[in-house]
Amino acid sequence: MNKRRPTTYKEDYRDSLDENHKIIYDLFVKYKPESNIFIETGCHLGSGITKAINAGYTKIFSCDINMPRVDHCINLINEMDNIPSNFEPWIYNCTSAEYLTHLLPTIDTGVTFWLDAHDEGGGVPLFEELALIKKLFKNNTSTIIMDDVSLYISEKGLSAIQTIITDINPDYTFEFIDTNRTDSILIAYIS
Repeated sequence: MNKRRPTTYKEDYRDSLDENHKIIYDLFVKYKPESNIFIETGCHLGSGITKAINAGYTKIFSCDINMPRVDHCINLINEMDNIPSNFEPWIYNCTSAEYLTHLLPTIDTGVTFWLDAHDEGGGVPLFEELALIKKLFKNNTSTIIMDDVSLYISEKGLSAIQTIITDINPDYTFEFIDTNRTDSILIAYIS
């Protein structure tokens, strides 16, 4: 039996996704900065990484507290066809706070953040991740996409998230997307 390998042909890839994953993929495409840098917290089984690769990001940073998931994502990337020659994946086994503390001061260009670390032994570090972005990241105009917010954050918490993000830059605009799953996505971007 032949093992089906993920492709990097954008149209074929997008067509292979269900409607919810198409929404996320389209966000990654829409907010891809010229730097082509994607920063994710919580790699899980590589869904975000695969979408980012197919969206055209060439430098991807991710982390997970679960080492088998990190290994899985590294193997997933190694099995993909048509990876660009300038592609650089960096996947770390650590908490998102440790990861962002070391990574953020080293980058000064625009990025797309995909904040998706939660539960499974790591709690819900979104507030801590945003505080680190505010404190350590040099570029305060990068797009911040947060997944699963309604699963873990109350309506009052959403207001608190928006306050933290407007402390990073008061020019952020917010969009809330209900993906017809049990969760939703909050996007902070500069118009």
